[in-house]
Amino acid sequence: MKRLKCFKFGHLKSIRSATKMKVRDYIVLTINGNVHKISGEQAFMPFSSLLRYEIGLTGTKVVCAEGDCGACTILYRRHSADADKFVSINSCISTSFLMDMSHVISVEGLAKQNQLSEVQDSMIRNFGGQCGFCTPGFVMALSSMYENTKTITEQKVKNYLTGNLCRCTGYQPIINAAMAVDTKKVAPLKSCYNYEKLTKDLESDQFVPIKITVGEKEFFAPTTLAQAAEYKKKHPNVRLFSGATDIGVQINKGRNPGANLMSLHLIPEMYALKHDGDQIVVGARVNLNTLQKFLEGKSPKFAEFLNIFASPQIKNAATLVGNLANGSPIADTTPYLLTADAIVELFGSSGTRSVALTDFIKGYKSFDLKDDEFITGIRFKIPNASSSKIGLFKVSQRRDLDISCVNSSFVFQTQNNKIEKAKIAYGGVGPKALRLFDVEKVLEGQEMTPALASKAKQMIATTITPISDMRGSAEFRSQICLDLFERFVQENF
Repeated sequence: MKRLKCFKFGHLKSIRSATKMKVRDYIVLTINGNVHKISGEQAFMPFSSLLRYEIGLTGTKVVCAEGDCGACTILYRRHSADADKFVSINSCISTSFLMDMSHVISVEGLAKQNQLSEVQDSMIRNFGGQCGFCTPGFVMALSSMYENTKTITEQKVKNYLTGNLCRCTGYQPIINAAMAVDTKKVAPLKSCYNYEKLTKDLESDQFVPIKITVGEKEFFAPTTLAQAAEYKKKHPNVRLFSGATDIGVQINKGRNPGANLMSLHLIPEMYALKHDGDQIVVGARVNLNTLQKFLEGKSPKFAEFLNIFASPQIKNAATLVGNLANGSPIADTTPYLLTADAIVELFGSSGTRSVALTDFIKGYKSFDLKDDEFITGIRFKIPNASSSKIGLFKVSQRRDLDISCVNSSFVFQTQNNKIEKAKIAYGGVGPKALRLFDVEKVLEGQEMTPALASKAKQMIATTITPISDMRGSAEFRSQICLDLFERFVQENF
């Protein structure tokens, strides 16, 4: 593969005005200040493999290949006017075609003029590495922290390092190194390279669809919803990619994602995020970290819950829509969305369609979705802060970086000690996340008493249908559901 520096592409008319759709058969991005065009088989590689074996940037390490250990961490910035900060992501589960129209910095790109960055230097001075295999990932995670905040506390360091594991050094020297960095000397990463010029180098491809075909597999990235619907109508089994935080793991385990793959990253509307009356509107490409920050002053309980959803690297790639569309009965956000009366926004060749989430999920990985339709966003209500009692819970074997055994959401509206409206949802208790409407009806209009709570728990026990698997037995899950309800009652009534 040829490395191209300061590469400029000829002007291409927007496909919106073209009579015949122009496409490009490559992705384009910058890596450590150099512009690269990636095509053919390389576009389908894990991005860590592309960096290591095709470009020769071997500082990025791969250990778990699941997005858990953080050794593969890189810094990423989307090519957009509203994305001016680099964030950390896992390169081992990021397929290369997802890096189109982005700016990437690997660990080799931190040092300038043979001078280590402040984070790298502090790691050396504070003995933050031993065998060194995990060290690049820690350096990148900490560099992301200093890129996005200047107020550093030990807890904040720990939060930013949630997605990084070390087996031999021990974490305290790494934390010490992070705390010893002089924040005044840390320059914004975009100042390290001429990103104004690099941005112009990418602009001519910003509104040009991508179609890369290698043998029987094909990747397509449309620039309009109509193009996406047309492609999905032609290929009903197309797999849509967003952050690939789940499918990327499956690919690394040798599982075939399908012949036709599609991403909506070139469609600007997919990044919509707004507060509309009593609702939050979230586009299909809004990552969970962006959503968490947006919700902190609007829906603080949900924002707090997202804090333990996953590591920063995962949340900087994963999306709310992706978490829903994956169809898992233990998706962590689904119970809350069910209790927030979420509406799923769809688009197909016939136009837009809105479906209540309770009707959209039909069963295990089964949805009310036509062959040519796909999810463009989600709308959900913000509970009234003054009259709402909210409980969001996740039970897993590990506190961080683990799949739930059971999760739940309780949203109650109260007035004069009476429950005006009750909303209860559980995940991990059946083939899909459940909203417990019958239990809610028994509670509404009543004062919460021990007798009423006991009756509700009896109904919960007969409504849920958990199974036994590696994360917990059916009996354990049933008991956890009752305990979570009891905890919510004790904390709020």
